[in-house]
This record gives sequence, structure tokens and C-alpha cells, in this order.
Amino acid sequence: MADTSTLNDRQRKIVEFLKEKHEVKINQLSDVLNVAGMTIRRDLEKIENLGLARRTFGGAIYISVQNKPNTDIIFGQRELRNTDAKDAIGRIAASSIEEGDSIFVDAGTTTSHFIKYLPTDKNITVVTNGMNIVSNITDKNIEKILIGGFMRDSTLSLVGPIAEAALDNLYFNKAFLSASGFTIKDGFSNSNNFEVQIKQKVITKSNEINFLVDSSKFGQQFLHKITTLDHVDRLFIDKYNFYDEIKTIEKKDVELILCE
Repeated sequence: MADTSTLNDRQRKIVEFLKEKHEVKINQLSDVLNVAGMTIRRDLEKIENLGLARRTFGGAIYISVQNKPNTDIIFGQRELRNTDAKDAIGRIAASSIEEGDSIFVDAGTTTSHFIKYLPTDKNITVVTNGMNIVSNITDKNIEKILIGGFMRDSTLSLVGPIAEAALDNLYFNKAFLSASGFTIKDGFSNSNNFEVQIKQKVITKSNEINFLVDSSKFGQQFLHKITTLDHVDRLFIDKYNFYDEIKTIEKKDVELILCE
């Protein structure tokens, strides 16, 4: 358990805000606590060093004892994080769908926002391993294929040999994938190998690979590598204001789409 005895009263209040809201923004904390944004940044850095939070672009998300990196965070908790960013990413990514597309959508909280914005007038087919994905389009006039497999309760996904076998005879115009972490050097990663195996197989079966990643995933690296930027066509992200990193992504011939 983290030793919080080194925290001052303001920093303890920030931890309580994090526990209650799961995500906080620097400008909001600055207003509530009546201190400068730079002070809040230093507070969040200290709280992160104690393992109680993970800093994101413009704020931080809460990390409980059960939810350290390289372990699964249950779907309901992940769904509450960075919702505005995920919604913007999903909406803009869905605008790339074309007439007659056959697409694969994996089981993620960002892709669950994407699925809500799919057009119903373009004669598309959606294949997924996500119970959350198919449940969001049950009332839409879209052809749906839910592959079988072993169900993981924490992610509402279907994985394992049965799921992989179901993909053998399927091919996709486009794949829309999520990740738990992303770094420029090592690419996209996830805490669970079963999830990664599905994503990797889908990549080999797709003409175009799209990753949907919100800014809380930047700089995070998990145990299992999914793929590197070299195998990605398009990256949808909500914010990125580091010039050098953007240039590196573009040099990889990846189309970078900022979603706001």
C-alpha cells in the first residue's frame, strides 16, 4: 500500500477527488483548490510517484491497488475514463467508413464509442469479438457477426482458440483496434496475451489498420506487444502537442488524425 504520510493536505484532497471521480483535470483542481496549475502539476507528479495515479494530458486518472499497470482494469471502470476524448475519437473514426466496408472492431471502451456513430446507410458488415460492441448496435440496420470464444468478464471480449479459428476464413477492409498503452518506440501494448493474439491475427487479415487511442494511453507500456507503428495505417488520437513525436509518427507513413 502506498505511504501517503508524505502528502500535504492539498495533495490528500486531490487523492480523494481521484478516488471519487476516477479522473481529474488540472484546470478544475486549480479552480477548486485556488492554486496555480503548475502547483497542481507538481502535486500530481508526487501522487503518481506514489503509484496512486497516472498522469494524462491535462490531468490524471486514479489507479487503485487492484489496478496497477500490467493488470486488467474491469470494463466498467475503464468506461468512465476520458469519456469526452473517447467519444470524439469514435465519432471522427466512424466518419472514415465507406460504402460496402467489412470491418473488424475489437472489444474496447474507445471502440464502443466508435460503434455508436457507425452509419446505417452504407451496407457495411461489422465483425467483432466484443459483447459490448454488438450490444451497442442491436437496434441498427447493420449486418453483425459476433465470433465465438472464451469470454473474459473484465473486458467483455471473446478470445482463445475458438475465437482465433473463427477469424481464419474472414477478411476485412478495415480494422479498428484499441490498446492499453502506446509509445513511439515500441508501439501498442496490452496487459493480456489472449487479447493481443486476437488483435495480431486481425492485423494479418485486414487491408487497413486503424488504432483508436486516447491520450491517457500515451507513454504507457504493458507486458504484451500488439504491433509497432510500422504496421499501422491510421492513428486516431485526441491530443498530442509534442512536435518531435508527431514528426516521428508521420515518418512512419502513419496518418495521424487529431480528434477534438
